[in-house]
Amino acid sequence: MVRAGGTERAATRGGGEVIEFEHGITVYPARSEGGRWRAVWHENGERQQCEAVSEAKLAAKLEKVTERLAADAPNMERPGADLIAHYLDPDRLQVAKRWSRKHAHTQRRLCERFAAPVIAAVTCQDIKVDHMQAVVNAAPTAEERARVAGMISALADAGIDGGYLLNPRLAKVHWQAGDRALPAPAVSVAGESLLWVDPAEIPSDGDIGKLGRALAAGLHGERDKLMACTAAYSGLRWGELVALTIAQVDQGARVIAVDRKVVEVAGHLYVEPPKGRKRRKTIYPRVTPGGYPLAERLAARISEARRAGGRDQPARAGLPVARREALAVL
Repeated sequence: MVRAGGTERAATRGGGEVIEFEHGITVYPARSEGGRWRAVWHENGERQQCEAVSEAKLAAKLEKVTERLAADAPNMERPGADLIAHYLDPDRLQVAKRWSRKHAHTQRRLCERFAAPVIAAVTCQDIKVDHMQAVVNAAPTAEERARVAGMISALADAGIDGGYLLNPRLAKVHWQAGDRALPAPAVSVAGESLLWVDPAEIPSDGDIGKLGRALAAGLHGERDKLMACTAAYSGLRWGELVALTIAQVDQGARVIAVDRKVVEVAGHLYVEPPKGRKRRKTIYPRVTPGGYPLAERLAARISEARRAGGRDQPARAGLPVARREALAVL
């Protein structure tokens, strides 16, 4: 009942009494038999009220109001679509902690495909564990299941921080097979790190040489061979390799400053800071163990790039259209 836990006082206007509760809720009992009970409170800077034909029905309505006011979470009245928009909003995060372009695209795709059909039209305060479970269970593959579960966990955490959600158990759902076949159990080597690589899996100098000769026989010939050798003996990742510019290469010290990378998002290429926004330097040999004159060939390629477009400009000759704007050396 409404009266439980409240403090009665005389009304400031008119006759009768009112009942005051925590969080600023004031209840006005019905003034006559068959009259309506009314409650008034302030939420999100605005005066709110609700009515009911009986004390019991008003008490049921005030349960959710009390929950929101106690948690200082006025956004719980908004639909799930607003929760998703809040989660995807880059301004939600500090500038230094914002998502990469690729991660943001992935999260938007997962929300649109899996989360929105289930919770977009549901009021945030009514989102239950079953809703989140349905989102995760909709994922079709093992890799997608892991991504969706991670998205739900982050979405729930962002919702709690933003005043859209209250229940921390919403972040703890995991995929359930139901009547679907279970994936094969993962097998690992006892006592070894998951990052351990068998020496037999590491490419040898002979393997790199074979790859280089195969690439040299292709469309772009020597340039593709140079790209393979540069990656193999400098440690550059693919995105760092294709973003390489003339200014990054110190030919005298044989040092490459890694301060950018290229990422592919939805068929488009973008230049971004390197992985983890961590800049580093790496070296490359004069001659590879297989006898390839890497320093000499890289210097020749840099000279060719300068003639083709100038310092820090793309060497456009023979490059695929999708890659022209990001490349300068290779």
